[in-house]
Amino acid sequence: MIPYASGVPFLKISATGNDFIVLDNREARWDAVRDAHYFSALCRRRLSVGADGVILLEQSTTADMRYVHINSDGSLAEMCGNGSRAIAWYARQLGLGSNESVTFEIMGKRYSARVNDRHVTTTFIAPGPADLSVPIVAEKNLQAGGAIDTGVPHFVIFVTELCSLDVAGLGAFYRRHPAFPRGANIDFVLIESPHSLHVRTFERGVEAETLACGTGAVASAVISHLRHGVGSPVEIHFTGGDLSVGFNEDFSRITLAGMVTPVYRGELLD
Repeated sequence: MIPYASGVPFLKISATGNDFIVLDNREARWDAVRDAHYFSALCRRRLSVGADGVILLEQSTTADMRYVHINSDGSLAEMCGNGSRAIAWYARQLGLGSNESVTFEIMGKRYSARVNDRHVTTTFIAPGPADLSVPIVAEKNLQAGGAIDTGVPHFVIFVTELCSLDVAGLGAFYRRHPAFPRGANIDFVLIESPHSLHVRTFERGVEAETLACGTGAVASAVISHLRHGVGSPVEIHFTGGDLSVGFNEDFSRITLAGMVTPVYRGELLD
């Protein structure tokens, strides 16, 4: 028996290939920790709805809404760039925010987004300091870029070829490397030009490569700027589609922009 679910509507949203089950939780029907196993079960592909994660929209006293993100393994995410764009779009459909703007809090941090039809831009808070001296990459065809927290921890690795790269194997290895006590998302980056990157990301919490990663796009842009002078704005090309990252010189203002696609509405059943 599925708890709390019978007859409950949900929305499936894809944000550049990251797909999410979105639930209106303003009446506090669910608890992210108590119901973690249930949310993880919902994310199982071919056995349930299937998704990279579940997003709860909740009441907030400091912003237009509170954004709660549960990864597909049931863990809580500190932030998700593409998830934030999906929930911002959904919030505007519910009439939250004003004009094209909506504010949200996640894990005690406050962000904002602009919604222009299905094009959504999230403004990030400043990332943590970049650590460019993490000498853990042993493969000759890979180059360590650096570690940075863009809402969640990331480690960027530069590559010369992406298509045949063993993202699953290498990603799982470095994601659990002792250098990252909290674990890390691993971004494999191929620089195409001074304003264009190709990226594949192995995501912590999903424990697999995803079709795109918003915080990974931001991490890849920042580290590529620091390491190789890549300039703003940066077009980030993922398997699931394209994102654009803009930043100023001290990274006090970073934006992540891309399309959001509402896929379908459904109803959770016993």
